[in-house]
Amino acid sequence: MTDSESRIYGKNLICVCVNEASERDINGVLWTPYEEEPLTFNSGYEMIMLMDRLYDNWDFPQRTTSYRTFGQKDKTRDYHNPNSIRKREPIRSLKTYRGEKATFLVQVKFRQNSSWQGQVLWSEKKKTVHFRSTLELLKLMNSALEQGSLSEE
Repeated sequence: MTDSESRIYGKNLICVCVNEASERDINGVLWTPYEEEPLTFNSGYEMIMLMDRLYDNWDFPQRTTSYRTFGQKDKTRDYHNPNSIRKREPIRSLKTYRGEKATFLVQVKFRQNSSWQGQVLWSEKKKTVHFRSTLELLKLMNSALEQGSLSEE
């Protein structure tokens, strides 16, 4: 474990292993400290939605706003889970997993203003950057993937 990796810790840490990346999208798997198997995603959108669902299930970090919808409101998504991760112990360390193209350890500290704020560690380069929105997180990951592909050429 590197010094950078030891400094990023949280019960809500998610390891994003990017296995394929193109100009248009990414795919790979998410590892969490609590799930037995990885969660597969086939696009950046799917990755964000999976992570958001995990945060809702864990009830951490809590949302500060309710979801809006064009249809009927789903009230099941507006509750606080009494079995949140605050009471659970991790079953694994995430620092050993690696994606084929890149690996990111993402810690979302807040879900405010219908977005995320936190930090992301690019494991291969041992660089940590704070992000202020979900879009900024995606752009940071994309810039890392672009730098990684340039160094491979």
